Amino acid sequence: MHLTRTRRLVRSLPIAAIIAGATTVAACGGASLPKGDVEHGGQSSLIDKSFAGQNRCSAKNHERPFIIEWDATDMSSFQSHTSNDVVFVKYVGCELQVLDSCRDDSVKGSLGSYKPVDWTSGSVETLDISDEGELYAKLPLGAASLDGRVKSGEKFHMEYYVSGTRNATRDKVYRKDLTKLAGCAGATHFVYGYNLGAFALGSTKSLKGEVNGSYFGFGAGGSKATETKADKKGGELAACKGESSKEVETCKVPIRLTLREISNEENPDVTASQAPETPDAANLAGKLKAETDKEKKAAEHLQTAQQKLASRDGKSCIAELDNHDKLDPRPMGLSTNPKAGAAPMFRAQCLMLAGQCSAGKQMFRKQQEASQGASADGDQIDKFVDVIAGKFCQGGTMSDRDQFLKARMTLTEGAWQGKKDVATCQAAYQTIMRLRTTVKPKDDEDSLVKDPLMFLLTAAPTCLARAGDCDASYKAYAEIASEQYKDQKWSKDPAQLRRNFESLNKKCAKGAAP
Repeated sequence: MHLTRTRRLVRSLPIAAIIAGATTVAACGGASLPKGDVEHGGQSSLIDKSFAGQNRCSAKNHERPFIIEWDATDMSSFQSHTSNDVVFVKYVGCELQVLDSCRDDSVKGSLGSYKPVDWTSGSVETLDISDEGELYAKLPLGAASLDGRVKSGEKFHMEYYVSGTRNATRDKVYRKDLTKLAGCAGATHFVYGYNLGAFALGSTKSLKGEVNGSYFGFGAGGSKATETKADKKGGELAACKGESSKEVETCKVPIRLTLREISNEENPDVTASQAPETPDAANLAGKLKAETDKEKKAAEHLQTAQQKLASRDGKSCIAELDNHDKLDPRPMGLSTNPKAGAAPMFRAQCLMLAGQCSAGKQMFRKQQEASQGASADGDQIDKFVDVIAGKFCQGGTMSDRDQFLKARMTLTEGAWQGKKDVATCQAAYQTIMRLRTTVKPKDDEDSLVKDPLMFLLTAAPTCLARAGDCDASYKAYAEIASEQYKDQKWSKDPAQLRRNFESLNKKCAKGAAP
């Protein structure tokens, strides 16, 4: 799906034609412009057709746009996208188009992902639009819907609050990395970061009395009594107040983007990891200092690798571990050495995230065997490897068993550990249904694969119910129960099925609170 916001693109006339027209007017004794070419306040609409008018919609001038045109569906889709991948856009003039299909669904995060949110505390900020120049300078993505009103003399006031900021795991994205993905055609920028919070914008002629520095009820705990009706809004300003705002869902919606152009440079897969020797390194003391500095830098790369792992950016994580190993090549510290403590465990998980599931599992198993030594239990290690594979493996080269385990972990997380979206729950449910007869347990204790229908009977409906789709939840329950208990009469009785389903998922029962 493409999130498209159509913005007004300024049309231009040749500069020579505009100059010639102006000269003709002057030569005719200062005759006035045609009435249709005069805007409010006497400003000529020919400015729209000049280079200056066209340049006000230049993306280079507006790399931190407010996204005031997005509705709740757009916000939700954007946040769903950012849970796994960096967002790419086509940003030309005053038009921003989110390229939702510019990603590799088989290896999520392969082009980068986002770090956890850095929550902040602050105060409400204001922004005022008095004329067309200010509109294009401050809210270029709002030009399409507000330009006509501003031209007629209407003025606008905006308030916003930033409760947090989230940045990408990569400073740059290279164009050649996008060429294999058809959905990336036309991409000009990627969303390096975005602010979360809330905003409201309204016409100054409708402003009510200001209360505590706000016309839109900022910090009023949801009270509507003093709020001015907003023409455009995102989240609820009334819910934002200091550090508590990060706990309130309605004060942490995306409100502003930080865009960076896609780089046309070559992507250095392995960056230079050692600076040229300096004169200081000629003596023993200099060499010892250089080693110490390299070890510190190596530790920084290891720490960054952990951050990339937490953000599920497997490829960048591996690159950081490679840089760590180059700077500190001591055998007992290498991330490729199973005996080197936590570093090889990080590498194993990052390999899985990068689409190399088999290699990652092999390294993880060796790391566990090395860390447990003589007390290692092969069966327990195998089970642990399966759990980790289910959590981190992705990509088109996964075995049927690995796909099954990943789907099982997804449903487990969506049902009891957090919340997934409906599409993710459905995909995991369908994967297990498809593979339930082909993926066989290794033995009687292979609990992750045994009795898939029994697992699905609670996990799939619960995942879907928590995702907010009770109809899909009931449909899944009825399908699974009819298969698992096909020899029992109740599984064919819609009324009994419904009663059993509602006892399992009370939030989907009739009359339950939304």
